[in-house]
Amino acid sequence: MAQTKKKRYRVRYDRIIFCAVILAILILLMSSCIRSCGKDKQPTDSQPVNSLDDQLETSDTTEAAGSTSSRTTIQTSYSTLSKDSDSIHSGDLILVNKEYPCEFDYDAIEEGTSSDVSFVTVKSILDTKESPKHYTASDWEVGLDRTAAYAMDAWFEGFYDATSNRDLRMIGGYRSDAGDPDFRTGRTLTIGIYPESGSSNFYKAEGDYAWLAEHAAEYGFIQRYPEEKDEFFDDSITTRRTATFRYVGVAAATYITENELCLEEYLEAVKEYSIDDMLKIKSGDAEYGVYYIPANSSSSSTNFSVPGDDTPYVVSGNNMDGFVITVALNDAAAETKTATPDYEDLDE
Repeated sequence: MAQTKKKRYRVRYDRIIFCAVILAILILLMSSCIRSCGKDKQPTDSQPVNSLDDQLETSDTTEAAGSTSSRTTIQTSYSTLSKDSDSIHSGDLILVNKEYPCEFDYDAIEEGTSSDVSFVTVKSILDTKESPKHYTASDWEVGLDRTAAYAMDAWFEGFYDATSNRDLRMIGGYRSDAGDPDFRTGRTLTIGIYPESGSSNFYKAEGDYAWLAEHAAEYGFIQRYPEEKDEFFDDSITTRRTATFRYVGVAAATYITENELCLEEYLEAVKEYSIDDMLKIKSGDAEYGVYYIPANSSSSSTNFSVPGDDTPYVVSGNNMDGFVITVALNDAAAETKTATPDYEDLDE
């Protein structure tokens, strides 16, 4: 019986190598295609990039009764800001009293070249309005810093819209030699009630007039010397306490009012917050973040971080030892911070 001869197979290494090379080329081509597609992909309207909601991360949201504040961290890029350390003496949030005097250049204010107070008379605002006017001024010279003056105008007009009452009169404002040094800031005013019939008197939050105090914070104002806070005030304060209000901006006014503080207490409270751990304040639809930066006492300038990505913010000195930065966290707050009247139409 013939034996069956077994067939011997030869391993073709050349074919294996050829297949491996082809496979490697295919893998490289696929990887290149994937990277190219990823670069070419553009965001659409349904895929927002760097929106405010994406930038915000809120933590520690335990809130005191009646308060609309919490701690907030912004997930965004930062920019470095350099401020003259002496700038702690200017801004809407400066604390002015006997211990911390107002250090404005009053000659520059008179000449209209000051960066601290851009003085506007109430008459110049009223002259742009039709008669009958919805409020009045005590004289042609009484006025405030421009931002405070237009906030006051909106506040008084809001009062008229709500009550149809024309009794309000601004009777005290900026004075470089005021006995109460807070009036030297250009942000403090006294309100009088001048009814067509009856005697005039200083403002009190009674009857229709209560609306003004109830809505002051919405326009950036606080009662400068609230009751039961006497330990914070010296004997230089005005005796017209119920009629004296101070412009501090919407964020600060909201927090101060809701937490029944005075300006002195607010400026101490914000020292606990940093750019990485802001105090979050809500006023209606607007949301703000607030934090503190100590001034560099060993240098003529202070460098610190502020939000980038064109996020609006306002820097104010506290007239003591540092800066308070108020950040607009959403569009509603940004509009409040950036909206300005048309000053070109004013006849000052």
